[in-house]
Amino acid sequence: MSFSHDVVIAGGGSPGLTLALLLAQAGLRVAVIDPAPLSGLKDSKPEGRTSALMQSSIRTLERAGIWDQATLHGAPLEILRIIDDSYRHRERQIESDFPASDIGLEYFGVNIPNNVLRAVLAQAASRNDNIDLHEKAALDHFIADDFGVTVHLTNNKQLRARLLVGADGRQSAVREQSNIPSWQHQYRQTAMTCLIRHTLPHHNVSTEFHRSGGPFTLVPMPGLVSSVVWVETDDDAEDFMKLSRQDFERALQDRSDNRLGRITLETMPQSCPLIGLRAHRLISKRVTLAAEAAHVLSPLGAQGLNLSLRDVDTLADIVIESARTGLDIGTQSVLQRYESARRGDILLRSAGTDGLTRFVSHKMTPLHELRRSGLRTLSVIEPLRHLAMQRGMAV
Repeated sequence: MSFSHDVVIAGGGSPGLTLALLLAQAGLRVAVIDPAPLSGLKDSKPEGRTSALMQSSIRTLERAGIWDQATLHGAPLEILRIIDDSYRHRERQIESDFPASDIGLEYFGVNIPNNVLRAVLAQAASRNDNIDLHEKAALDHFIADDFGVTVHLTNNKQLRARLLVGADGRQSAVREQSNIPSWQHQYRQTAMTCLIRHTLPHHNVSTEFHRSGGPFTLVPMPGLVSSVVWVETDDDAEDFMKLSRQDFERALQDRSDNRLGRITLETMPQSCPLIGLRAHRLISKRVTLAAEAAHVLSPLGAQGLNLSLRDVDTLADIVIESARTGLDIGTQSVLQRYESARRGDILLRSAGTDGLTRFVSHKMTPLHELRRSGLRTLSVIEPLRHLAMQRGMAV
């Protein structure tokens, strides 16, 4: 059969669109399929779900050619402030600052609304002649053979490519149809997100309160605006989400410890249950997984999208190099290089984030004291604090 494309990407989120741009710039013909509309995203207003994009992600988005536009919508994170507030008394709080300048960086990363980043990527993809966007269409099924993969869409269209990439999220149809098993864990916690406006400046400080129900994090946005990631148990989060706007603002005011002055909601809160997910393998015949089709992390540590963008950066490098040397980009030998390159980072970050999520949110008093002792130690031993920051930033 003739090939309509070199690569078909299931999933038009930020990772899938970034991969499409990286491949297209190298001359590969790419199709992106997504059930949501993509063409109208340019008019998106910032929503409460944001991502703190670290240095490796910034480099990837620079390669994709969209960073200069994306960064206009974000704010730098110059200091990470962690406050242990296990006992909900200000005089018993333990506070430690981690300035990016201590390890030679201007900032750790830039916080950007997820929907705005996706809009910038979609707009760039729509202008690229090597990318075909199949919006409002989902993967129905696919058939892989020795020479390529035939992808059938829900709008009755059919695509033929060398490689199918599943970047279609935590409920990935590509992962399911490839019979790739996964480890999954329900944390019985919910993350509530929103944008807030406040009367005091944030000074580009990201502030994270550690409490028994889960962390409460204030992350800078441009001007007198911050994004909130507020984690509580499922039952408590359900109650908070039922509050009136005024009562929810009062709850935010209380949990922010009044550090940003008077708070008002800029966007209405959204919520999402926290889960952990890791695919047991990343490849199948003519198929590979990336981003949340391969792994889902809790928001603690801001690793999720950064890990996903490292997936697509690595996959793009391997596919482009293989294509330039005349190799069939969908063969097992090529895909195994990707899986080998990504396995360690995914295992380390998913295991670390899982452990940290359980540790920070645990209600046992001995673990509270252990957590507080660790934060005290980092506060007073400067070389150890620097090492922790360097390890946290390391790819």
